Amino acid sequence: MENISKYLENPKFIQWIFNPDEKTESWWETFGNENPKEKQNIQLARNILSKFKTSDKELSPDEKILLFSKILRQVEEKPQTLKTKRLFVGLLKYAAVAILFFSIGALVFYHQHNFNPQFYSQNLDEPLPGNEAKLIRPNGENILLKEQKSLIEYTQDGQVAINNDTLKTVKTEGKGTPEFNQLIIPYGKTSVILLPDGTRVHLNAGSRFVYPEYFADNNREVFLAGEAFFEVSHDKNHPFIVQTTDLRIKVLGTKFNISAYPSDNVTETVLTEGKVRLEQNNSGFFDSAIDILPGQLASFDRTSRKTNLIQVETENYILWKEGMFKFESTDLSRIAKKLERFYNIRFLYSDAILGTIKISGKLKLDENREEIISRIATAASVSIDKKGESFYEIKR
Repeated sequence: MENISKYLENPKFIQWIFNPDEKTESWWETFGNENPKEKQNIQLARNILSKFKTSDKELSPDEKILLFSKILRQVEEKPQTLKTKRLFVGLLKYAAVAILFFSIGALVFYHQHNFNPQFYSQNLDEPLPGNEAKLIRPNGENILLKEQKSLIEYTQDGQVAINNDTLKTVKTEGKGTPEFNQLIIPYGKTSVILLPDGTRVHLNAGSRFVYPEYFADNNREVFLAGEAFFEVSHDKNHPFIVQTTDLRIKVLGTKFNISAYPSDNVTETVLTEGKVRLEQNNSGFFDSAIDILPGQLASFDRTSRKTNLIQVETENYILWKEGMFKFESTDLSRIAKKLERFYNIRFLYSDAILGTIKISGKLKLDENREEIISRIATAASVSIDKKGESFYEIKR
């Protein structure tokens, strides 16, 4: 009763409600019998989703469920004091949200909760350390990228080349919804991708990038989990949109950096040229978008759901694509995390408070790794001892 959103966001549960067959019926019947405490949650979720069957036909089932589940998540996050109160209010709150959803109209929420449901089917987590870099094409083909820094180039005539090796022609135009490619860059590697519209994307280590075979509608839309620097080709009639799990960044033609690692609590957007507009995916009806100007950093906190806008030295945030880090009065823990991703290593702390030590400096990361780590230790006045091939301990 306290958390039914896990069912509303479960593709297998969605299939059971909207397209039941013998296999899904059997699976959920067995699941209910083996988890009797979940039967009330399952029934409530089923009742809610059933309401969508005869509702607004302009949205697909997945779109409706995605939008509605985001609303439910916000409701569920509000603490209740008494268990009996939770049980009673719980029955009412979903009904109230459903009434609000249908009385105002799904299209109003579609405008506010504008996460592209096509990305919903992708695995959008941060890549695990040590995985191979790879490009997953729409037909399921996995292409391993063995180079430390790979280059993927799409041309307007439909060809794609990886590190100057041309692959077979891909579809560049068509009707309906284009299929998606997924580029996975693990720790220790980077990549550059030139999209069919001329936009250049520099992907940092530990990133996942989802993009269509071709841009079919009014928007050029992609998804990022990780960090990337975008050089967007200008097209006033077709805005370029970068989706993250929390934010939607909309531009026409500009250069900007986004750091949106799922493991980080803060998403940072830094603009070097042009203008971008930032919106929360689950923004409230009265929330407004934030326009970012060159030289500004928009820092979005996932916990407070607040965005802080400040002036910064943009060089500190984009030199990573040149293999350099520059930082000013930055927590040691943040520098260590960047080094972990770049070198595919791990830092352990003898005392967590050491991560709050602030340091400044500039590192050229193509130099000897051990020398780089030694400089960090000197700047922070700590010892960093190697404990294995890829593990280091930070201590006084």
